[in-house]
This record gives sequence, C-alpha cells and structure tokens, in this order.
Amino acid sequence: MLYHVGRFEESKFEIPDGFEKHSLGYKRVSLVDHSIGSVHTGLGICQLEANGWVEYCVWANEKGIYVLQGELEMLRGKEAFRLGTDDYALIPYGVAHAFRNTGKLAARWIEVQAPQPKPPGAWDDKFFRGDVDWPKEIVKPDPSNPSMHMVGHFEEQRPIYVKGLGMQGPAVYRFMEEEFGAHHFYMMRGKLEIGGGRGVADHPVEESYFVLSGEVEKEIEGKKFRMKAVDFAWAGVGACHSSVPKGDVPYRWIETQAPQFPKQHGARTFAVWDKLRTPSSR
Repeated sequence: MLYHVGRFEESKFEIPDGFEKHSLGYKRVSLVDHSIGSVHTGLGICQLEANGWVEYCVWANEKGIYVLQGELEMLRGKEAFRLGTDDYALIPYGVAHAFRNTGKLAARWIEVQAPQPKPPGAWDDKFFRGDVDWPKEIVKPDPSNPSMHMVGHFEEQRPIYVKGLGMQGPAVYRFMEEEFGAHHFYMMRGKLEIGGGRGVADHPVEESYFVLSGEVEKEIEGKKFRMKAVDFAWAGVGACHSSVPKGDVPYRWIETQAPQFPKQHGARTFAVWDKLRTPSSR
C-alpha cells in the first residue's frame, strides 16, 4: 500500500505554477500531491507576506484553508473575511476568491484541495479574473451568526469519538464536512492524550496528518515513524496505520480525508474485527 512521511521545510517555499503574474509575496510548499502517489488529495502550506496579495482565482475543485499564524484577508465571491490563527474557511468549487495581507507579519495557512489539482502542463484547472474590488467591510468569522456560512473558528468541542475498542483517548473534531458545505473532503483536528492510542485501522479514503504539537509514534504498513511538530504523513487507500503519543504533552494534529467517508464502515478498526471473528464473540 502507498504511504508517505515527510517534514515541512520552509526552504521549499516557491511561487505556485501559474501564479507568477497573479500574486505578490505568495508562496506554497506542496506536502501531498500526485508525486507521492496520491490521487485525491492536494495538501500544502501557503504563506503570504505582509502587503502581499493573490488575484481573483477560480479552481475546478473545493478548497479548505486553516490559518496557522498571522492574519489573512479572504474575498470569497462578494464576502470578505479577516481570518486569524485557528480560523478556517471553505471555498466551494468554481467560486472566485482572492487573498491579501494588510498586517505587518506573514500569514501562513494549511490548504487542502479536492479533487486533486492537475500537475503543471496538464489540463488547466484554474483561471484568474483580473483586478480585485475589495469591499470596505472585512469581518471576522462569527460561529454564533447564522447568516455567516462556510467560515469558523476552531474550538475543542463535540469530538467524533474519544473511546472504543482499539481507541484509548483520541478526540477528533471534524469541522469541515457536509453540513458545513464540503462535498469532496473532510478537514478536522485531533488530540491524543499521553497514555492513549489509536489502534491499527485502514480506510477506503486517503488520509493526511500534519503535526501541530507533541510527538507521536505512527506505524504505517508495519513501519514505525517518530513524528513531531511540522512533520506530516499521508496514508493511501487501504494503508494500515496506528498512533501512540510520546513525550510529555498531548499529540495534536490537523487531518484531512478525501474523498469523504462512506456513511458506514469508513474506519476498519482491526481490533473490532478480530473480536467479531473469534468464536467466543459470536
């Protein structure tokens, strides 16, 4: 099965293909794409310098962004938002969007795209729309405002699961899903307490993990990797993987899944299946 483990390196920042004449101070590092065997996921770290901008762009995919540091202004259609650390936003398929940084420090965010962007030289799945007409009002995401859609601020609440056979202590907070407006991927954050663990499982989708803090021993297809902040891993369809936190603080990460999970049996936890097939459990 295909998988990949790596580390985000600032030295690999470069202007993305096609953006040379349509941006200023904008760079990106690709973490997950076709070059490592992925067929569904485009995952990267983006950076926009102070006074930088990105022209109106339209993509033939969905895009999810999660701000890691600094402030980023986003114009999506006719809505303009000021996104800060731990804010996130969904950009639907075919919706024009632009970015700018009016602050004094560089803004950085993690970005997922699905379907996966085409490689340079292939069919062009994006285009630009020229000058950007920014409105006077730039608003912060407000989760309590029912008229504000597809933007939010992350808080640890309503985890998908925290315990179960093969799971000890993981809390996963899925914030970008169908109800939020996404159709091609999920984006979530997770926390795994020291002394806990996530047993061996596999999935019919691709998963990516970007370590925010703490340390983890992640086993993928029988090989063990010690990972810490800014390390990342990608597990292809059917790749067996598990996680055990190490060190003195909880392991926290950002996770993406593409395509979205099926309604049932998206996670095949091996411990559950082993118990089911033993005679004593029948």
